Formats: sequence, structure tokens, C-alpha cells
Amino acid sequence: MNRLNPSRSETLSLALMYLLFGLVLCFFSGSILTTIVRILGIILVVYGGFNLYQYFVVIKSTNMSPMFIGIPGVIIGLILAVWPHMLINFFPILAGVLLTFNSIAQIQKSLVMKRAGISSWMFSMVIALIMLFVGIVLMIRPGNVINMIMSLTGYALIAEAVVLTVQAFVRA
Repeated sequence: MNRLNPSRSETLSLALMYLLFGLVLCFFSGSILTTIVRILGIILVVYGGFNLYQYFVVIKSTNMSPMFIGIPGVIIGLILAVWPHMLINFFPILAGVLLTFNSIAQIQKSLVMKRAGISSWMFSMVIALIMLFVGIVLMIRPGNVINMIMSLTGYALIAEAVVLTVQAFVRA
């Protein structure tokens, strides 16, 4: 395989893979992420349980690290398996909080620019207000934002599949 010029079959295989993943992300975006987090939780429970088994049952040494790994592993794994949306919603909420604080600072900066007579203060203010709105939406509707991002990723993969398919036949 020449990495600089892949064959038509390699390009079409990649396009098909992109198309399939894109369709899955578009139609099952929320449920796929929930399933992945639940599987991660189950893996953590098993790993933590194995460490606790090693510490309490096998008892080969007085090393306490299996217990310190096992207990948090089981607890975090159970939380992820039972309430996967806690992790899924955490990141958009965190991003929303950071974006909101930064936007408030940018609004203040825009007002200082206005008082100083800088002509671009209005542009800075508009951008800050838009980012403030986005930050608030991220905090209020984190699940919707995640679904939208996953759907957009799916659409991008489908578009890339179309581009790769066209390229495979155009350069032939």
C-alpha cells in the first residue's frame, strides 16, 4: 500500500467505514454515548472488584494499593453504570461555567474599551454576549448539546465518505 496514493478499494473501504460510523452517530448519538459510558462503568467495577479480591481473598502481601484502587474503581464504576449521564453532562456543564466566566470578563473588557474610546469595543461586546449565551445553554441543556455535537460529527463523517467516494472515481 502506498500511503501517499491509496488504491481505489482502500479509499472506498474507508469511505464505507466513515459512512457507517456517521449514520450510527446521526441516528443513535445519545444511546451510543450512554452505552459506552455504561460499558466503561462495568469495566471499572470488574477491575475494582478484581483488585478487592486480590487484597481480601488472595492476601499475598500487606500492600494496600489493590484496596485503594479497588474501592474507588467499584464506586466510580457503579456510578457510571447506573447514572451514565452524570459523566456525559459533566463536560458541557464545566465548559459552560468556564465560558460564562470568561464571557463576563470579556464584557467588562469591552466596557473598558468603550470608556477608552477604542472603536472595536462593540465587536468585542457582541462576541462576549454570544459566548455568554452559549455558556448558559451549555449549562442548562448539556444533553442536547452532546447529542448535537455527535450528530454534527456523524454528518461530517458522511460528508467525508461522499468526498472519498468521489475522489476514488475521479482520480482513476
